Amino acid sequence: MNTFQLTCFLTVAETLSFVKAARQLNVTQPAVTHQIRSLEEELNAQLFKRTTRAVEITQEGLIFLNDAKNVLNIITLAKKRFEEPVGDERQFFSIGCHSHNEVHLLPGILRRMTESCPTLYPLFQVVPFQHLYQLLEEGTVDVVTAFREKEQKKETGIYRELALVRMTGILPASHPLAEKEALDRGDLLTQRLILLDPQRCPDSLNAVQHELTTGRTVSDLFMCSSVDVCLTLVKAGFGVAIQPDFPSLRDPALAYIPIEGVEPLSYGAYYKSVTGKPLLKLFLQLCRDNFPVQPKC
Repeated sequence: MNTFQLTCFLTVAETLSFVKAARQLNVTQPAVTHQIRSLEEELNAQLFKRTTRAVEITQEGLIFLNDAKNVLNIITLAKKRFEEPVGDERQFFSIGCHSHNEVHLLPGILRRMTESCPTLYPLFQVVPFQHLYQLLEEGTVDVVTAFREKEQKKETGIYRELALVRMTGILPASHPLAEKEALDRGDLLTQRLILLDPQRCPDSLNAVQHELTTGRTVSDLFMCSSVDVCLTLVKAGFGVAIQPDFPSLRDPALAYIPIEGVEPLSYGAYYKSVTGKPLLKLFLQLCRDNFPVQPKC
């Protein structure tokens, strides 16, 4: 995946025309078509429906739209770091996350960082999983906070665990099951399950979701694009959401009940090296001492 592919995708999405996109980009139509096809092959998803009369963006294309914009913004900001006047004293620190929900874990950490570095300028990059690790490899982000992947490739970098996060069933506080100390598989079989779209969550969470949904019918499941959507459906009474439990992010209107027999997930930070990176070193130190989830014993 490269910036030209993303630019072609966004231009076609805006114009809904390969001809107009090629004209705007000052390239040939076959060149735009080739870039879109290459991108679709890499993502293993169809981004556009093409006929002789019209071009329509698919549901997969709509989902990828914000991701593509975010990736291009990240690259643009990275370039601008070196275009600013010499007098710019901002100290940029780029944090990669897989979901906007996880951003809410970090205000306390960043507040403490500014005590040591008043010119700190945090940048958040919320992009898909594989692309985020690619940005870490390229040095576009300084650190990625994420759940540890069981089959993570070595080239992703160094992983430092910050917390073990238990899996919970989330339901309205008034729900009959909210009084239980833990939910078993039998409890979950009586409820519709609200899950994150497998393309929008880590493999470790996907594995838990797959285990808990084996044998369930499609009508028993809701697939959501974000944690916020999951919680909205929970509040509306559509079922029980299966989510990792970050106590500092709990909604007081909901109950978070541990699920029996499901191992906690490791949550931590991926990075390449702290050598010559004082802000990264400070961030990791503060996370170790102040991360808002009970640390591993």
